[in-house]
This record gives sequence, C-alpha cells and structure tokens, in this order.
Amino acid sequence: MNWQNDQQERNGQRYGARKVQGGQYEITVTSIRTGQVKLTHVQARYEPNEVYALPEFTNNLSEPQRTTLRQFYDACNPRPMTDLVQGGGPALAIAIMQFQCTAEDLLAGLVEVLYAMRNALLRGEVDPDGQVLACYQPAYRIVMAFLRCVA
Repeated sequence: MNWQNDQQERNGQRYGARKVQGGQYEITVTSIRTGQVKLTHVQARYEPNEVYALPEFTNNLSEPQRTTLRQFYDACNPRPMTDLVQGGGPALAIAIMQFQCTAEDLLAGLVEVLYAMRNALLRGEVDPDGQVLACYQPAYRIVMAFLRCVA
C-alpha cells in the first residue's frame, strides 16, 4: 500500500491513508454520500491499536465499517507479520523447532519480538509480575548471548 495517498471505497464509505506534512500518517473514514468525516486520526507511525481504541472508531462506525477499516489499515502495515513456522520457506531446524524460513528471517523476527517485549515493559503496558518475568527471563538470556557473540 502506498502511504503517500491511498484510498478504498466500500459500501458508501471512503477509507483513506496518506502521509501528511512532518512525516506523520493520517487515517480517515468519510461518507461518500454526505462528505461527513466519521473518523480522522494522525499518528507518527503505523499503530493499529491506537486507531482501534479511538472513540470515533467505536462510536461513529458500524461493525462492518470497523471490519473494513481494520482490513484497509492492516494492509497499510509497512512490516506485516510473517509466519516463520509455516511460512513456506526453506526448512530450518533449531533445537526442537522446525521453521520454514531463512536464517535471516528468523533473526529479524527474533529481534522484532525482543524489541516489542522491551517496548511493552518500558511503556508500562505489562506489569513485571511472575508470569511476565517467566517470559522475559529467556528473552534476557537470548539478548545477552547475542551481545556476547557480537562484542
């Protein structure tokens, strides 16, 4: 999808995504018939949960319109999710896991997951309780092993 200026029309609504001044992104939903803007939001980067949490998303859009906006906005994702286990790539055996991706894709996925975990912890999106720490402890070991290899 082209973030410069892309739109889709469906069931009387125009769904738009465009890059605006300052490098930010604007998402809009407009009634084609009346020209009424039902939702508009500007954000610094692709952040679906931010859009889906907007009061306008819940209050101004019907369930089918919310579904269409999700599909449209998800297609804007500059970094779409990739299934590394059943991705159709070359077979890659790591310990007891079988991946279907390249080693580069697996490393990129690992780095992305660790970075997302870091962000969630630093932003306060998760509380460091026992269950969370059980997940973060192996992540910490992975990061430390990686740093020992590159240092």
